[in-house]
Amino acid sequence: MTGTCARPPSNGWRTAPIPKLPLLLIRCVDWVRQVREAARAAVVSKLDNSALRAMLPLIGILRRREVDDWMTTLLRDALPSVLDAALALEDRESRRWAHREALGLLSRERLLEIAATHPDFVVRAICGDALLDRGECVSELLAAGAPKVRVRALTLLGPDAAVAHLADRSAAVRAMAQVLVPDPAAHYRALPVSFGTLAGLGETGTAADAALLERHLADDRPRIRRAAVRGLRRVAPESPSVPPLLTDPSPAVTRQVVTFLRGKPALTDVPTLRALLSPGHPIHTRRAAAALLRDRDTWLRLHTDLTLLPDPDLAADAHQDLHTWLHHSTATYTTPPPALAAEITTLTTALDPDLARRIRFALPKPACRKGRHA
Repeated sequence: MTGTCARPPSNGWRTAPIPKLPLLLIRCVDWVRQVREAARAAVVSKLDNSALRAMLPLIGILRRREVDDWMTTLLRDALPSVLDAALALEDRESRRWAHREALGLLSRERLLEIAATHPDFVVRAICGDALLDRGECVSELLAAGAPKVRVRALTLLGPDAAVAHLADRSAAVRAMAQVLVPDPAAHYRALPVSFGTLAGLGETGTAADAALLERHLADDRPRIRRAAVRGLRRVAPESPSVPPLLTDPSPAVTRQVVTFLRGKPALTDVPTLRALLSPGHPIHTRRAAAALLRDRDTWLRLHTDLTLLPDPDLAADAHQDLHTWLHHSTATYTTPPPALAAEITTLTTALDPDLARRIRFALPKPACRKGRHA
């Protein structure tokens, strides 16, 4: 045995081949210049088309390493031979970069197909803008492009095309059409009812259109009710027809109602909102009522959070908001009414002692005294 080495046990891991190419590629963007240069000299001869395709995801990520542009140049030079694979990369940033670099390699038809159907709207905009830069496929892109591309196409086609897109599903396209068309509200009043029509009327109409929007608060379609509430927020911000929709069956409509009612305490009263907190109501209605109560003042906010802490559906929201309140409580300079102070103090008795202590400490001292003697 003298002069010989014991053979290491065969544990499996020693027999597995080490993937040298990925490691070499990583060293190509090493922070040490000598290491980079050695790795690059070794890797170039190994990167045939097959290896490039296999390494594309890694190269796309390493390209973002802020060393120099060697990796970017490597990928750019290889792009014609691995085009389809590069355009289909899973990494979003790499895929978008590949589309930008490939614009000169793609046919008009391929660009239009990507601009009309690709699931990534940024990629659609990249290819659509390339076509518009050439003045090509303007009508097709207005019908099927990404919103950003459709806005630009609309400006190229002018007012006649804009009239047909006043009720577009995209707010950006509607806004551009409204700029190009004189008196867009008059057109909206004459158009058949749709989401885009009511949204556009709310965006351009006047207080005289409030009655028309209010009629659609009872529409069977949630999108129509939502558009009507959103429009009334602009043309009739004090409309008494909106608060009853706090109990709307659609969460999307209720969210718009909450936005409408924020900062308008005269349109809802505290007892009504507290009644909507009861478990008999849908969770989105209860969440909306809680949001509006918190919006009233800091003490109703605290009371609402403490009330909801035992609630299995709304406890998480209450905990999060309560800790936010505690974080900013030093900026509170008001005191709660005596009755509300007493309720708050009573509610803290059921809390974890440490949390209760933090809340009592955050309360202004006059409020604490009133709460103790209530």
